[in-house]
Amino acid sequence: MNIIEHFSGAESFFSICEQLHGKRVGIWGHLHPDGDCIGVQIAMCDILTRCGAIPLMGLVENKVAANLKWIVRNYEFVRPEEMVVDEYIFVDCGVILRAGDFAKKLPKPLMSIDHHVSGEKFAQHNFFYPESAATCEIIADFIEQKQWKVKEAIATALYVGIVTDTGKFSYSSTTARTLALASKLALQGADPHRIFVEIYQNEPREKFALLQRFLASLKFYVDGTICVGRVTEQDFIETGTMTDDTEGLVNFPRTIKGVRVAAIAYDREGKTRISLRSDDPTLRLDLFAAKFLGGGHFCAVAFTINDSYEKFEPNFISALRAHLDAFSW
Repeated sequence: MNIIEHFSGAESFFSICEQLHGKRVGIWGHLHPDGDCIGVQIAMCDILTRCGAIPLMGLVENKVAANLKWIVRNYEFVRPEEMVVDEYIFVDCGVILRAGDFAKKLPKPLMSIDHHVSGEKFAQHNFFYPESAATCEIIADFIEQKQWKVKEAIATALYVGIVTDTGKFSYSSTTARTLALASKLALQGADPHRIFVEIYQNEPREKFALLQRFLASLKFYVDGTICVGRVTEQDFIETGTMTDDTEGLVNFPRTIKGVRVAAIAYDREGKTRISLRSDDPTLRLDLFAAKFLGGGHFCAVAFTINDSYEKFEPNFISALRAHLDAFSW
């Protein structure tokens, strides 16, 4: 199979991995790891093992989301205080602080692999491709260039990362390369139907109670072009849910006719986390999030504020209105 437009850097990437023979290597992702983050960690674990290294996958204080536990059941994660390694590799983590406060104390990482448009080149070697739909797409492409056959578990992990970060291949970041690599992974054992069922048809009942509250909270602004929903600390308590259960909720208002930007604001440890989504990459939501020290992609971003949403809401809507005015042409 010919893959369209290979990413450059595969040779350099594998050369670095091969130099890690016999070394203990920590593989870290971001806080609240999603399918792309977990998928890359699993794939990197396999790559480093093939190269003779001793990989350890790191997880900070967060648990793996319920709908991803099935792909990690044969893997162990190490907490920051338990990890003693020779080198660090960060994946799907555009800014090192997204890995948590512990990352501030680390020496400069050996390698970073990422696709977030707001990412920074903070490692000694940075494989940074913002044109990629997922970090798993980058690694899948590197493996394709290496002409390695992968085990079913690795193909599955990479497919999970691609399908989740592309919104089931529906986002504007999806390209012919994305689809070709997904097809290759399916040929190597990834089961698209099983993956869809495990991730998207296995939600706990409590999440739907949370969804009801979120939908009831929706507010529209600027002639219905902006739609924002809330999830309060009380909502989490009364529905028996956690912040991980907010995953995907913002996509509901995103589908409403006329809505250009959808957002969810939820309480987290005394702070407010705001995630925004759009189908229009020209709106450059990454630049908007950067104003609040956040980041992400052109169409999917997030940031955290040290205040209640009630107090922040007027400034938030005003700033978002101004941003849309500036980027609408």
